[in-house]
Amino acid sequence: MTIQNDGDVATAIEKTPAEIGFTSAHSNITRIPYFLDYPFTKTNFTFHEHLTAAKRLKPKIVVAPDVEKGLSLDHAIHQADLLSDHAETVIMVPKTVHPTDIPNRFRVGLTMANFGSSAPWLLWDYKDCKSIHILGGSPARQLIAFDYGLRIDSLDSFGLGIEAMFGIWDNKSTDAPDDWNYKKRLIQSINNFCRVVQDL
Repeated sequence: MTIQNDGDVATAIEKTPAEIGFTSAHSNITRIPYFLDYPFTKTNFTFHEHLTAAKRLKPKIVVAPDVEKGLSLDHAIHQADLLSDHAETVIMVPKTVHPTDIPNRFRVGLTMANFGSSAPWLLWDYKDCKSIHILGGSPARQLIAFDYGLRIDSLDSFGLGIEAMFGIWDNKSTDAPDDWNYKKRLIQSINNFCRVVQDL
């Protein structure tokens, strides 16, 4: 789960099978994230800053800048190779190139979020990718990708955090007991989602 700081949400995630993720633009990261995202909404953020954060934090998974907006595939691959010195897995997100153009040594990012990060490809366009990471989206949207038989090895979102503001996610929206606080609702929602994904 991608989060904003090290508070109660981080403590809740640690009590579940999920892992903690941040974007590299956060200057207040005090723990080693499992997942380090590129802050694509920050237009003045540079690849050098992202690479510096990856060197310092050494996450398990890191996202390279999206292949779009004038970034050629060759240059994007070069950036991903630089990041691979500091993470076990590098995700490349194809937008102006087809998902199968991404070399197999990288995980292919499949964008599922609803805000300004979509790619023009259909889910079927990812069927020949060796390894896929789902980027963002609600739990319901993410589960649709599994229905297509894609090779999904990881995913991230804060969708369950939003669901827990209103109740418990259990493959539908369910009211929580009145005495459950946000942290307890979040833990239960994450555990429920993990069980659903593991059974797929």
